[in-house]
Amino acid sequence: MKAIFLVPGPDGGVYEYREVPAPSPKGDLVLVKVRAAGTNRGELLARPGFRSSNPALKPMPAGIEFAGEIAAVGPDATGWHVGERVMGRAPGSYAEFVAVNPVQLMRIPDSLSWAEAASIPNVFVTAHDAIATAAELKSGESVMITAASSGVGTAAIRLARFLGAQTIIATTRAAAKCGHLTRLGADLALDVSKSGNSGKSEWIDQVMAATEKRGMDVIVDNVGGPMLADNIRALAIKGRLVSVGRNAGNVGECDLDQVALKRASIIGVTFRTRTPQESFMCSERFAAACLDGFRSGALAPVLDRSFPFDKIADAHAYMLSDAQVGKIVLTMD
Repeated sequence: MKAIFLVPGPDGGVYEYREVPAPSPKGDLVLVKVRAAGTNRGELLARPGFRSSNPALKPMPAGIEFAGEIAAVGPDATGWHVGERVMGRAPGSYAEFVAVNPVQLMRIPDSLSWAEAASIPNVFVTAHDAIATAAELKSGESVMITAASSGVGTAAIRLARFLGAQTIIATTRAAAKCGHLTRLGADLALDVSKSGNSGKSEWIDQVMAATEKRGMDVIVDNVGGPMLADNIRALAIKGRLVSVGRNAGNVGECDLDQVALKRASIIGVTFRTRTPQESFMCSERFAAACLDGFRSGALAPVLDRSFPFDKIADAHAYMLSDAQVGKIVLTMD
């Protein structure tokens, strides 16, 4: 089968197409014929450090989420059948076939295309873990999502509304995206491109006005260091800041007196330090709480654009342009 690998290079990792043996569904594994696979910003962030000067690094299968149909079922797998349409999270999803543990699988609602289904697993599971599990959002609370046009950001907008948020604020550094974000469900979209690390940013006044001077109960942050200080200022008393992504930097300063006065919680989340079982549980919680929402139409994926499987370089170039609102997907057909 054809598969994409991340290969160490002198200037960082490069994505390479390879012909490799297709996996077999041994034991309780299920073999899925991949029809579409979602791209993710982490792929670009990983490349600079994946250098051939580090002898410990080896070529690794790329991709972390897929949508497709079951091609074969292992002898010990139960509850799944050949031909079923499924989606899920699994390493090596940039391939024509992927063998997965059944607990990673979710059935695709009938109304969704392959590309739409591939837009769901990683970002919606991540956003649900941040909002419902880490922040423990309560119905009627307010939620702010930074870098809201990203895959996780757009999923968080949709999920926050579905889970009962009263006020949803989305931030972006591109004023032209504000209209897109309100159409997705945000009550207010803010251009924070002029905000800085010090002093009170203008957008915080808009947050306070929108929340009757309370501030935000929950902030889902995909930006990182540059927004830390302002995010703390924008929190309500007992507010929860969930650090999902640090796309603009890992290090930030904040006023710890503000953290103390607001009795704020700063919560970090990642899948990198979770056991496989812990990751499976995140998918299971999302599926139990939200899959019916996709079936009823109360929830919908946010697919920005799809590219053919052999055009991953074009997909990554488009991601680097920061033009997207939602997910970028590779399709096999």
